[in-house]
Amino acid sequence: MRILILSKYNYEGSSSRYRFYNYIPYFESNGISFEFKPLLPSDYVTNLYQGRRFVVFWQQIEAIVRRFFFLIFYKKESDLILIEKELFPNIPYFIEKFLLKNRKYALDFDDYAATDYKKHFFKKVFLFHKIDNLAKNAKFVTVGNKWYFDEMPSDNLIYLPTVVRLAKYKEIKVVSLSAIVSIVWIGSPSTSKYLHLVQDVLEDLAQKYKIVFNVIGGTFYSEKVKVNLIKWEADTEIKNLLAADIGIMPLEDTIWEKGKCGFKLIQYMASGLPVIASPAPANLEIVDHGVSGYIAQDKSQWYDFLEILIIDQQKRQSFGIAGRKRVEDDYSYEVWGHRYCEIIKSSNS
Repeated sequence: MRILILSKYNYEGSSSRYRFYNYIPYFESNGISFEFKPLLPSDYVTNLYQGRRFVVFWQQIEAIVRRFFFLIFYKKESDLILIEKELFPNIPYFIEKFLLKNRKYALDFDDYAATDYKKHFFKKVFLFHKIDNLAKNAKFVTVGNKWYFDEMPSDNLIYLPTVVRLAKYKEIKVVSLSAIVSIVWIGSPSTSKYLHLVQDVLEDLAQKYKIVFNVIGGTFYSEKVKVNLIKWEADTEIKNLLAADIGIMPLEDTIWEKGKCGFKLIQYMASGLPVIASPAPANLEIVDHGVSGYIAQDKSQWYDFLEILIIDQQKRQSFGIAGRKRVEDDYSYEVWGHRYCEIIKSSNS
């Protein structure tokens, strides 16, 4: 079987890497030949995070034009086209319908691409039903959490969580006897905005306990909490997680967050860390409340749950062990690699 993968990013983009590129060994072992044609260039994410808006704008225009003409002239025989979210952001459905005519395709969502299309007036007029129409005509749609089954009207949705390779997470956190407790968050500059949700809580706890807040890949500033800003690097990512004691994932409560996959939690839990998270749909699926971590409904609960884990080393350890077991059972490529290939191959029957 031959597939064409129209990812949004190259390997450097985390969503494309975890949802497509990391499945390459499984594609190969299951007799699936593949070709990648990412939409955006390899330096797009760097330019975006460095605020080069003019460069980013022209990269987006160039990417749309390049993909359009690629599909117009694409003549190779592919049994299936895998599309990350949509062919083009902010482009009406009829253009994608034209380009995908008489072609079998599938969609993949780890973020809800229709969010902006349902909030802004202009986009609501021209794009409101775009994602739903694309989904209805797809062979199947893989989604990163089960909230999508209620949000999207299609009956061809298949659950596919964003997962980790257990072979990379060989070490598991050993509970530290240090008097200083390290709390960690991993993300990007764009998702650092969620940290304001727990800033007051961290500052209050810092007045009572010896804590340090490690921020990997993002930005955060506080005069009352010791903060370590750590540059994200693939080679040190797991080492930095293992250096922490508690992993957190605060989120706002909007339609955008409902479509997220809770991947931070899976990374923390794979490392053997206890977790605390906001009650987004994916987080509720991943965290067994009171067993592997806590779901915090408000700032009061954020304070209480963090305080419990700061004080109780044994609970940190037991939660970490339970979380690791959860990832081993449900959130690894070792579990989902061959399953995903079977999903792909079944579309060719």
